[in-house]
Amino acid sequence: MSIEHWMVFGTFAEQRHFEYPAKGTYDGVVINANMAAHAPGGLAAFLLEKTAGMQYIIDPLTHAFQHGCKAILNKEGEPKSSIRRLAEIYGEPVASNVGKIPINPEHFSDEKVLRKFVRQCLDFQSNQLKEQMVKSKVAKYLDDDKREFHPYALVAPYFYLTESTLDDWLPKNLDAALIASELTDSSKSLRFASIVVSQGIVTDTEARRRIIEGYSKLDIDGFLFWVDALDEQTASKTELRGLLALASGLRKNGERFVLNLHGGYFSILAAGALGNGVLTGVAHGPEFGEYREVVPVGGGIPIAKYYIPQLHSRVRYRDALRIFRAAGWLDDADKFHAEVCNCAECQSVLDGDIANFKKFGEGTVKSIRRKHGIVRIEFPTGETKLRCLRHYLQRKKREYDVAAEEANRTILLNNLREGEDKFKSIAGLDAVAHLRLWRSIFSPEEET
Repeated sequence: MSIEHWMVFGTFAEQRHFEYPAKGTYDGVVINANMAAHAPGGLAAFLLEKTAGMQYIIDPLTHAFQHGCKAILNKEGEPKSSIRRLAEIYGEPVASNVGKIPINPEHFSDEKVLRKFVRQCLDFQSNQLKEQMVKSKVAKYLDDDKREFHPYALVAPYFYLTESTLDDWLPKNLDAALIASELTDSSKSLRFASIVVSQGIVTDTEARRRIIEGYSKLDIDGFLFWVDALDEQTASKTELRGLLALASGLRKNGERFVLNLHGGYFSILAAGALGNGVLTGVAHGPEFGEYREVVPVGGGIPIAKYYIPQLHSRVRYRDALRIFRAAGWLDDADKFHAEVCNCAECQSVLDGDIANFKKFGEGTVKSIRRKHGIVRIEFPTGETKLRCLRHYLQRKKREYDVAAEEANRTILLNNLREGEDKFKSIAGLDAVAHLRLWRSIFSPEEET
């Protein structure tokens, strides 16, 4: 069963990772509209040079205009330049209100206003990067099969849905998707809607029913799907089952494309045999992005983390070190590769010497001013972050391959059980509880 593997573009510093661990690893790239508005030339070059022939979708990011203005303001209290530029392109009602007041459903009470907004949003997705690519000197050297510059899909404007705002925003989302389906040339790009919802929505049977029923009546091809801040490793059974139920309803018996914009191994399994393909594909960012908040809450102090394959989890380097030592897997390199990871990055870093595992956790100490004085904090070096990232990307590719190619449900379920059995005694029950929960969801008859 095929599982599409997409990557979300974050920053230009990350663009080299779209060719790692090998060209052709990813089926497509998702680009946020504010990035496309701010740096179309750079993104066009990225698409031509780093991802030639790869599908791309521009997330219109219209939900950014509905939240409190703080989310889109810079330190000077002005709208961030990329958001301001996007508002100017989309026009009213966002252009005159950006950074002043959040957009509400009432701003679209006039059907003509909504129709014009949808048209300008679609025109932006259709032309912003395509025009830059057509003009590029690189384009003329591409083979014919790599000179298709249209987005894979055009996404209707959308707004974030919660239990308390469903009645307000769902009708506008449906209206926008209907208009978009009428305006989109389906011979060039697929017609998508975007379902961005709170965790409360996925646990609410009635809310799920209304969303599924509303979109089932529209002539569209698929969805971008995002559950706000849903960490699959800490999510409850009700939340994960709700995710599957909503995705399955949107999928419409496999007729429609559903891409989880921020998913981890649970979503990968859901897209494969264990979940009966309730997702078409799963996206993530380079190392980060398996879950994400709709309204950014700001970054924390970066910490070196090592992705433990059988836990399907990024673990603080010091915790990973303690676990591996307790198990005796740091006695020598061969044992580490046999018990933990034998990916190309781990083999290269260790280079036969288990002492080199420390390279996944090396850092530099810096003095940081805090409220109560100066504190010294260790930050991972650039080389450390790159090693952890390359290891992570190699393991993620294997996860997609195994879940797609291994149609035997028993083997996939046993892999989860083996991870739990192997790590429970050395890492603790909390570290493996998600594996047990996932197994029970995908196979209720399994003893837990």
